[in-house]
Amino acid sequence: MPTTLAGRPNGAECLRELQTCGMLSRISTEEPMRQNKLPAVKYFGLAVLCGSVCVSLAWGHQEAEKKTAAKKPAATAEGSATSGKPGAKAQMAEPFIGTPDKIKWVQYSPGVEFGAVHGNCDKPGAPCVFQLRFADGGKFPPHWHPVDEHVTVISGTFMAGMGDSYDESKMVTLPAGSYVMMPRMMHHFAGAKGGAALVQVHGVGPFKINYVNAADDPKKAAKAGK
Repeated sequence: MPTTLAGRPNGAECLRELQTCGMLSRISTEEPMRQNKLPAVKYFGLAVLCGSVCVSLAWGHQEAEKKTAAKKPAATAEGSATSGKPGAKAQMAEPFIGTPDKIKWVQYSPGVEFGAVHGNCDKPGAPCVFQLRFADGGKFPPHWHPVDEHVTVISGTFMAGMGDSYDESKMVTLPAGSYVMMPRMMHHFAGAKGGAALVQVHGVGPFKINYVNAADDPKKAAKAGK
């Protein structure tokens, strides 16, 4: 219903409501006065009646709107912040605490061991955390990943470089506490020299290791040796 600033129906709407209810069949707000078909007192009384009915109708509409609004479920702040959908529940990750004694080490390639720490490196978007232990002289040939790689040196002296061939002259020596971020698709290589080194790698799945030179893939080398 069209309303004024006060929230009440305008005059024309009021007459339409009265006509709909059967209280007035044909009444014009201008014609009766111009033709003097209705005395002023009667017209005034009719106007008062119209105003009273309009106020009642407006009150009824407001009460109905309040009841309708009260029935609508309110969106929780938790749901809105998480997915933008009313009532949606937040999906929180389970806490995780890992200690060195829980890591199961496996030989990845000559001079390099792999130990999974947390997550699922094969699942898209899932956390992926693992550690690499390099023996003195251990090398990781040129390779790249489909996602960003974050490396933190835990102990020893780690070496890393960028390019399509393993070249120690292009490598940077990184002591314990150093951090390296290799963007996705970036060709790089790594190793340890002068002692063993331990690094932790984290990113998101799917975390794959793609070798620049397919012959450097230890999985293919193992198959060829059988």
